[in-house]
Amino acid sequence: MIEYDFIPPEQSSLDQLQTEVILLPFFEDERPLRGAAGLVDWRLCGALSRRLAGGDLRGNFGEKSWAITLPKLKAERLLLFGLGQSKAFDRRVAEEACALIAKAINEAKLATAALALPGRSMDRLSAEDAMQHWLDATPRDLALGELTIIEHRADHKPLESVIDGLRRQAESPLG
Repeated sequence: MIEYDFIPPEQSSLDQLQTEVILLPFFEDERPLRGAAGLVDWRLCGALSRRLAGGDLRGNFGEKSWAITLPKLKAERLLLFGLGQSKAFDRRVAEEACALIAKAINEAKLATAALALPGRSMDRLSAEDAMQHWLDATPRDLALGELTIIEHRADHKPLESVIDGLRRQAESPLG
């Protein structure tokens, strides 16, 4: 089972995050970038915004774009993931996005990653709902060892409860 950790979406936390990749979902109509993606963009002096402005990156649903980080971040690289239009984001889209992100993690053979949960940058879902969608859509055999969730401090305890519920279910003899 994946080991989960939590950090707040704060510049100092992201600067110190040592992981293979930071996964940053964003909406097609999210300008400027918000949440973790906005903080990373700021740290990279607007590099992500320039890619968006230049049309290299749009945010269409399922669009993926890898980026190498600068020494300002300890994470090795970024994976930007398009969520489409924010008004179309619902439970089905959230689960499909989570499944596609999990597939990208498996394809890249990542051992560690950090994830800003899809839909959270524009508050389209509560933290608990977003986490539940991630857990529901993620295959149990995901080869990821450690996943750091980038979420507000106030939501860390409720998210830990969601994960603990999943662990109890997996350990149950009725499982």
